Amino acid sequence: MADSTTRTATTSKSSDPSVIFEIWRSMQLVWRLMLDERVPALTKLIVPLVALYIISPIDLIPEGLLLFVGAIDDIALLFFGTKFFIALCPPDVVEEHRRALGSGREFTDDEYVDGTYRVVDEDK
Repeated sequence: MADSTTRTATTSKSSDPSVIFEIWRSMQLVWRLMLDERVPALTKLIVPLVALYIISPIDLIPEGLLLFVGAIDDIALLFFGTKFFIALCPPDVVEEHRRALGSGREFTDDEYVDGTYRVVDEDK
């Protein structure tokens, strides 16, 4: 007797990028936005200020404290500084550069296909 089960799945049209790929893509986007004249100069100050904090000897959590725990503030500031910089850039400029890099928007409805499938187990 065949046992059939109906399940619902959401499948992405494109494969999810790895974390390293996403970091690389964000670095490329920041670089392109820094070179774009349409991004305000005040917004562009965020990137060098974040870089200055990371290379400065003054830290909220010292690097020598408990091995890698000291790098947490640097990593967090780099992550949030990058996100903040991109958020303050004009959205149409960010979208243009994302399309040029081939990443488009991070998540759109066009990337997903909803569907229903049925599993038939004929071995039973």
